[in-house]
Amino acid sequence: LAGEYSIADIATYPWVARYEWHKTDLNAWPNVKRWFDSIGARPAVRRGMAVPS
Repeated sequence: LAGEYSIADIATYPWVARYEWHKTDLNAWPNVKRWFDSIGARPAVRRGMAVPS
């Protein structure tokens, strides 16, 4: 769903957020990096990611 926040974003973001654990450089994939940064900037995502596991 281009241009809209969807369940796909909600489900995928936490997995991509662990990219550093895998020594992956998101700059190699500019579109993924752009998506990751835009989703990560959402206030609700920031609050959700701050909840301890």
